[in-house]
Amino acid sequence: GAGIGREVGSEEPGLEFSLNMLSESAAEEPSTAAVITETSVVVISDDEADNTLGDSVIIVGCLEKSVLEEKTPEEVLDDELAVTYSRKGNVLPHARYDCTTHPFERTENDVSAPLKKNSDVCGQCFCYLCDKLASLCPYWTTPSICHCNAHNKSKYWKTARDTALVGVLTMFNLDLTEIDEDLRQGGNHLLKFTQELSVQYSNYLMGEQISKEALYPCMCDCHRGQRQKSMGCGKCNYHHTETRIYRYSPLYDLVSTFLTQAEQKSSETAAVMLLGVAKELMLQKEPPQAGQTQDPTAMLKSAVVLLMERITVILQKMLVLHNFPNSLYRKFIDFFKSLVFPPHCYSFANRLNVLPWNDHLLTSVLMGQNITGERTKKGKKEFLWEFLPVVQARVKKMEDEEKYRQLVRYLKAVRCNDSLPLGMLKDKIPFYMCKYGDFDGAAQLLLNWKSFGRCIACRLSPVEFATYLKMFRTRSYPSGNELLSQEQWLIHPGPPMKPGNTIKLAIQILYTNKQLYRTPKCWSSLIETWCSKTILGEKGELETLSCVEPAIVFQKDILHLSLGVLEDLKKQMPVKLPAQFSLMTFEAELILAVQAVVQMLLDLDGQPMLNSVLEMVFAFGSNLWALKLLLEGIGFRENLLYAFSTAFKRELCTQSLVARTIWNKQGPLYVGQLITLFITHNNVVMRSAAFVIMNIILENFSQFPWTCFVANYLRNRVLTVSCSLMTPLEQHELKDKIAIFQKNTVTSPAIVE
Repeated sequence: GAGIGREVGSEEPGLEFSLNMLSESAAEEPSTAAVITETSVVVISDDEADNTLGDSVIIVGCLEKSVLEEKTPEEVLDDELAVTYSRKGNVLPHARYDCTTHPFERTENDVSAPLKKNSDVCGQCFCYLCDKLASLCPYWTTPSICHCNAHNKSKYWKTARDTALVGVLTMFNLDLTEIDEDLRQGGNHLLKFTQELSVQYSNYLMGEQISKEALYPCMCDCHRGQRQKSMGCGKCNYHHTETRIYRYSPLYDLVSTFLTQAEQKSSETAAVMLLGVAKELMLQKEPPQAGQTQDPTAMLKSAVVLLMERITVILQKMLVLHNFPNSLYRKFIDFFKSLVFPPHCYSFANRLNVLPWNDHLLTSVLMGQNITGERTKKGKKEFLWEFLPVVQARVKKMEDEEKYRQLVRYLKAVRCNDSLPLGMLKDKIPFYMCKYGDFDGAAQLLLNWKSFGRCIACRLSPVEFATYLKMFRTRSYPSGNELLSQEQWLIHPGPPMKPGNTIKLAIQILYTNKQLYRTPKCWSSLIETWCSKTILGEKGELETLSCVEPAIVFQKDILHLSLGVLEDLKKQMPVKLPAQFSLMTFEAELILAVQAVVQMLLDLDGQPMLNSVLEMVFAFGSNLWALKLLLEGIGFRENLLYAFSTAFKRELCTQSLVARTIWNKQGPLYVGQLITLFITHNNVVMRSAAFVIMNIILENFSQFPWTCFVANYLRNRVLTVSCSLMTPLEQHELKDKIAIFQKNTVTSPAIVE
């Protein structure tokens, strides 16, 4: 209420008194006598019996002086009542209808003029509506308003007081206990905005007088050459008259600015502002003479549709992301449903039919009790169907709360009005499954498109493919909520994937996704992954794994078995790796990957798509025995060997810095083995690649202080053992390179140190 009170005295106005109720029985038994004069008394008048908004509070406080200090001659009124003392009371602030000085006339809703003496006030009379002194009320005696007639027994005046207290919030049917500072702030912003909008809307309805010539030029002959006239001829005079146009653009800009302001407020404040704007927009009508224009914001109907689209999307996300009280949540939705939508806005009528988080169907899906999102209710099938902004908001909320299991169940079951963006969200399901450790399930889902309804592997990019390989190989995942996140990688505690599953999955994805299959970079990722350890490094990077070179017999056996395995994988058949793979798991799976790359290179034979050869060579790391298998696999295709070697040499020259960095990291033994691998090849084109490597080293002597070791390695392994494969010219050039390597090392400052 207004915090208005008054002290009540005796039956005479302004007197305060204490009573001693004496009875014959009380006189006989003093121990049971009630001493009323020593306690405070709160008196509520009959007028205040109903607890309504704006009631006055009647307080009788303790006396400042005791009975003994202010003695009054005792006056006996009858046998049981005696007045022991009295003094004049203080009149506290009170509502006008509670005034004891001036009588008040009550009616239901008379506002035409003051009734009888209702306009008379004392110094403490307050206005029931304005909640301030009556002498300060600007509408106290104003005709058609007359606040002096307001009282708390009238439904009309109670409603008017509620509106005065809570403003525009009354349209949401809110209880006073529900109105907090955020809601009140939203109401204040909305009230101020509606006043501005009303002015702009009035200007829009008035239109703007403008010449038709300003809208589009006149093409009449009278405006050409020497015959040009300012007013036109009789044929085009109509074109030079004025017309009235209606531009909605200022209102569109005004509302857009207000919506931007609302998005920066708290959720409750923003909801009040957005819903209030929606109501105002639904009440606007386009003038009958309004024309057409190419700018959608200049026409009322198209502009309102754009604004309502923005409003409903914001509200949809807000209802999902913010924890509104249940009653407030329901009242917001009911208010939106109560709006009268014009024909051009019919599609928005059900936009706020957003399921609360405690909805039975939604809860059953999130808890895993309903995996399809369907149920039968009263003989009718119901589906978990939601608008796209609602789906996006739920995904974001569950991501932020790291509820990945519930998120996977939701995305599998939900349906949406926009299938393409929803499909993009569903493509992340395997990633979410890896986040809670179900790597085997994620691997199956990537390819099991029949049960899921979409082939996720078919839409993977080369970078996403490499990321999934890294996740499956190391049983880890990025800490962020994006697959390609640059954040820290985390290792999931748990058993690794079943042996052989990862390599089969990787090859099947390449066979399924034709774009990946035709991208040599993806095959480089496959080789790099299987030449890496199953545990990430400290910075979340793959660490090189050096596999022991298996026996030649084992290599040939696995190569032979790989042909059948790859054939079955191409047909998308379930494959079980032969028992021989379990003897040397890492080495056998690497041989299978090499054989898959060989088949890919053979398929691309003659096509100008061979690139990333340098990356593929370096992907093997120190496992150059596996690179040798690759070169032997394509060795019977002269044109393929030529294309491979040419691309390798070209990329060595264009990416010399990358090559030098890797060589320094791997060391002299790796460089010596790499040169030996190429220079001992039986194809002259492949041998030429070895000399390109040595030339790059010679051009950057200062970066390689260990060329002496390389020289010794080449002398012992090539000149002594495999010299017969080279032509005399190649042998002579190799000896010169070795001599320079040896000489440069002796004079190198790094070696002297």
